[in-house]
Amino acid sequence: MYRFNKIQDNDGIWRFELDGINLLVDGYTIKDEKHWIKNPQTAIAYFNISGHLYGVSNSLKTFPTIEDLYDTLFQQYQFFKRKTA
Repeated sequence: MYRFNKIQDNDGIWRFELDGINLLVDGYTIKDEKHWIKNPQTAIAYFNISGHLYGVSNSLKTFPTIEDLYDTLFQQYQFFKRKTA
């Protein structure tokens, strides 16, 4: 299981943070060492590089767990990070 920093806001939305990537979900459960998203279609993930915000909605290609969504966005994060370095 990834070691996310987890923060819940006053509206009940959870923000998961790890290595510059943020994921927003409205709830989750832990099963089989993964964080299963309550409503995967509403989850979003984003990162900021050099003042540019990059994000993805989980509604088109829906990943059921925070780890799966994170892995997909991490690949994009690495791509953009190399381009700006």
